[in-house]
Amino acid sequence: MRKLVQLLALGVCVSVLWAQEASNNAFQIKLSENQREQYDAVVEMDGNLPIPGAAGMAGKLKLVMTVYMQVEKVEEGKATVRTGLEALEAEFNGQPFPVTIEMARSVIPDSTAVVHSNGKLSGLQAGMTIAGFELPGFDPRNLATLLFPVELPEKPLTPGTSWQFSRALSGDPNAPKLSLNARYEGMEELNGTKLHKITQTFEQNIEIYQDAFYQPVADKENALRVTRGQFTGTFTIWCCPNTGLLHRMTLQANVNRTSEPIKKDGSEVKDYERTSETLVVTANVTRRVAQPEPKSEPKKEEGTTSGS
Repeated sequence: MRKLVQLLALGVCVSVLWAQEASNNAFQIKLSENQREQYDAVVEMDGNLPIPGAAGMAGKLKLVMTVYMQVEKVEEGKATVRTGLEALEAEFNGQPFPVTIEMARSVIPDSTAVVHSNGKLSGLQAGMTIAGFELPGFDPRNLATLLFPVELPEKPLTPGTSWQFSRALSGDPNAPKLSLNARYEGMEELNGTKLHKITQTFEQNIEIYQDAFYQPVADKENALRVTRGQFTGTFTIWCCPNTGLLHRMTLQANVNRTSEPIKKDGSEVKDYERTSETLVVTANVTRRVAQPEPKSEPKKEEGTTSGS
């Protein structure tokens, strides 16, 4: 009887410890009014670039950006944040690309979004993407998608916990939603700081109907071309344990697309009429953490020497 009681007590203790560990691993996004954060972001595209006016041109484009996030208000656990560019430099094929911050803001404007405590975003503005496909983690209309790339589940997180969530990167009700597969990897120390680590994968089929100038059209019956392909990639995300804020993120993605004319007469599409494009996208985002003020050296009295 005594052994049975001891085993039951041991089982209860293990259950309590497991529950404590699980609850300690759960975290939420915690923001305060007037909070301001800065992030360094580097986005690189190698292949057929989705540049407005020159879509399909091959090359290497590198964007080095400073992104800000300002909390405007917090109500009922939801924070309205403003995001935008503070600085941007660009390179094309290794050479400086002339672009001013004003030009960059015309494509990547300041914008607002509502951030829920689990990382869900709402209030995103609508519009077409410059790339012709949804690019997870980098929607030029709203940089909140870059700084809040994951939606947390309601269940406690323990290493190995997996879940799925869908995200539409624009406020357009007709915008396609992307399904992401997330996995909690546990706590990991990065540069002396213990952080929550999450990995995400995604796979999206691409189908775009276009006019003769490769511009998307909503009416398939009037389309003259169609582009099909696949977009796949992986995220690695590290978040601060106390606030849930993004501390660091890396993204690796691949795009493969084939475009061909739509033959109204039903004739066969020739190989020379098809065009194929590939694009490799990488992104690295790092939060700027305020550095402590350097300690001032005590003033030396006159007549003293070092080592005295």
